[in-house]
Amino acid sequence: MPALAAGFALALLVAVPGSAQAADGSYTYFTAAGQPFRGDEPSSGTCLPLVGGAVRFSNDTTDTAFLYADSSCGGGWALVGVGATWDAPTGVQAFGVRLGSTAQAVKGARS
Repeated sequence: MPALAAGFALALLVAVPGSAQAADGSYTYFTAAGQPFRGDEPSSGTCLPLVGGAVRFSNDTTDTAFLYADSSCGGGWALVGVGATWDAPTGVQAFGVRLGSTAQAVKGARS
């Protein structure tokens, strides 16, 4: 009986999903006032606010970055590939970022 209970407990541990994966590396962005910000080892699949808004965003993570018009990752988005930099068109700022796969980011953009 103890072996059965131990096996059941182990099965539960394996079945419970772990915490969100982190993207290796970092991203940096600059606000319209020129203030730099950096995010290290950011969570994948999570909406992260860009304090002050970003007019330039560099993605040095292992995930694709999707920039959004608001801090809850809604509205339109811009794609920033691994190792790429985004420069905002005049008058535009990004206020949220989600790192991960295209499917996750597109789903987030439509909600």
